[in-house]
Amino acid sequence: MIQTGEYTCLEILLRTAEGKNGYVILRDTEGRECRYDAGQKYYRWLKLPVKRQSCYEIISREAEISLAYLSGCEKILEEGIRYIDPMDGGQCLSTREAAEYYDTPYREQYHFAPWKNWMNDPNGLCWYQGYYHMYYQYNPHGQEWNNMYWGHAVSPDLVHWTHLPIVLEPQKEVLEQADMLKGGAFSGSAIALENETVFYLTRHLGPMEDGEETVQQQWMTRSHDMLEFEPEKLVIEERPKGASFDFRDPKVVKIGDMWYMVLASTMNGQAAILLYKSRDMEHWSYVKSLLTEEEEGVRCFECPDFFPLDGSFAAWGALMCHRDASGRYQMSRYYIGEFKDEEFSVKSMGWYDFGSNCYAMQSFEHEGRRIAIGWISDFYGEHVEVENGAYGSTTIPRVLHVKKNKLYMSPVEEIHTLKGHNLYTGEKENINLQHIPGNSFYAGITLSEDTDFNLLLGRDGKKEIRFIKEKGFTGIRTFGVKSECAVFPADVDTVTQMEIFVDRRVVEIYLNGGEAAGTKLFYNSAEDGCFVLEVAKPWAVKQAEVSKMQSIWQ
Repeated sequence: MIQTGEYTCLEILLRTAEGKNGYVILRDTEGRECRYDAGQKYYRWLKLPVKRQSCYEIISREAEISLAYLSGCEKILEEGIRYIDPMDGGQCLSTREAAEYYDTPYREQYHFAPWKNWMNDPNGLCWYQGYYHMYYQYNPHGQEWNNMYWGHAVSPDLVHWTHLPIVLEPQKEVLEQADMLKGGAFSGSAIALENETVFYLTRHLGPMEDGEETVQQQWMTRSHDMLEFEPEKLVIEERPKGASFDFRDPKVVKIGDMWYMVLASTMNGQAAILLYKSRDMEHWSYVKSLLTEEEEGVRCFECPDFFPLDGSFAAWGALMCHRDASGRYQMSRYYIGEFKDEEFSVKSMGWYDFGSNCYAMQSFEHEGRRIAIGWISDFYGEHVEVENGAYGSTTIPRVLHVKKNKLYMSPVEEIHTLKGHNLYTGEKENINLQHIPGNSFYAGITLSEDTDFNLLLGRDGKKEIRFIKEKGFTGIRTFGVKSECAVFPADVDTVTQMEIFVDRRVVEIYLNGGEAAGTKLFYNSAEDGCFVLEVAKPWAVKQAEVSKMQSIWQ
């Protein structure tokens, strides 16, 4: 039985068992029943009205429920949705039970991750009427990529996130021909105005294998409450001459009195970020390629961004299907330069995350800060699938700056509010913490002079992840896992300061006040973590601390 509390809607995604005619029955306490058919080839999204403070029984017949939750609460932005476990008699999970649901070795405790199943690119990042909003690419049906929905979460502080209802689903054609077509609501962005937010996204429709029959178009929609969207409007139907069928991921920024949109594509065989402009946010005209990537072996850019920052302009994009000289796959590159008369002159470039598990990063501005969030991806096939597990999460939000023509990324200061019990404080010595309960912790190290070191950040049997500065190499190394074939060098000459966040299967490292950032997955089945620092010059450790991090789900 489910108890609705203050909720007025029951949302269920369900599909019939193969060869069956499945359905679900909703029965109230007086025995009244309503029957709802399941989707045949794909999951049907039901939104069923329910009464407040009432009990219902969900009865599934020859149908698979991938996701179910209560929505429609008047304080939905504060309370969030209430997930339902259909395998446990329809039990509604309280806040405490939800926290326990996340408390497994393979689930992050202070990085955002979906309730379960697949997520990828963060979309529509913005601040609107008191909350930070994050939409994201979502497959609620399994822990692998599939036809795309938009999930949604909000936060008052960029740290604690509340799950909200799904807002977008794949097109009708995709749902009805899921065995022949793929597509859905692909990545996009948002512009928050005073009383509404304008969203832009790519709609993908095409065969199972991408090719010239693939159609990617740019659409827009609006919302006043961030929960219900107006009907979508097609704003860019065809790609420009010379562009490939990879034509997606609109990101919009206002520069002066003109709105500009960047799109990811390939132009005449080279990965390119395409520039469009508009005066009214609806009618867009193609300008030119904002920039073209000279690197070989790139299928296209993905998830571009473009914005003014600290007197310069920054652009970035993810390099699809590219492998660099270190063996890192699908890295993402930033470009710093000037933008004048719709020409972007690049002065410098670099990788925006040396760990290569950060992809599809998107930025927005709020109260003078340029804030970015990336998708923690798994391009090395290291994901461990467990029941009710999640594939994908997001980085700690990062504050961006340009210093000496280099992009700096630092974790938002709010993340430090999660620091809990201190595990170590010291100086001028090595550190040996072999058993850190919970394996979610923070470490801050300041060095007084340049020195080599070897830092163990995770161990699971014979598997290890280390951050190393030895023999001229500074970066992440993994051992006993699929990514050990690559090395992950940080683009720094010396290391004077480190901030390290370990969150069960995720490691994030920030160097020298944001000069370099690296994100790396390391699936650790152990309940305890470790932090073992061996320094060639122990006296160079000017200050060190290690503290536990609290869960954001409690």
